[in-house]
Amino acid sequence: MAVFQLVSIAKIDPVKKLLQQAAAEKKSGDIENAITTLHEAYKEISRTSVNCTIDPFLKLPLYLQQASHSNEAWREFNRLLVEGYPNQLRSPGLMSMDHAIIYDKMRLFLQREQCCQEAVKYGIFSHLLWGIGLHRQGRKQELRSHLSRHALKTMLQELLKKAKKDDLSIELYDLLERHLKTFPNINFPLLSRNINSITFQ
Repeated sequence: MAVFQLVSIAKIDPVKKLLQQAAAEKKSGDIENAITTLHEAYKEISRTSVNCTIDPFLKLPLYLQQASHSNEAWREFNRLLVEGYPNQLRSPGLMSMDHAIIYDKMRLFLQREQCCQEAVKYGIFSHLLWGIGLHRQGRKQELRSHLSRHALKTMLQELLKKAKKDDLSIELYDLLERHLKTFPNINFPLLSRNINSITFQ
């Protein structure tokens, strides 16, 4: 057992070192090298069997956006949604929460790109997917709070304020109530179309 732990620690250290190096390069303004170093860190992670959170893999689209590679950054978000990342825990509850985190980062990406109306949809997706994760993990009390009227209205108000579409709050809330009747089996493609029809009217 002790031998296994020593091997695991030895494998983790290079990853930490590369992630720290990437962060230092980004901080110094050397964003292109920071991106290269991140790719090296991901390769190192894939060589281990250590379970990893999504956080290190969300640095890449952020760095790409800062390097003015916005299309590449967006593709990376979508790749994470479809393919996942090395050593990802694949339980349904954790997968839903990973997707919630990705959609929230996509929301932030769009807001930084001044696409705040489009960001509304991604913020809603993130909130609902986190709720689905809570449901799948049996965290009932947290779920009730997360999907309460107050929580939903607050979430919408924050998103719509950023998009300067405060007047759509009631209409979007009514839409969410309709879709939540099928929770946790929400039809996200239909919800996407419904949100677009409201936010881009």
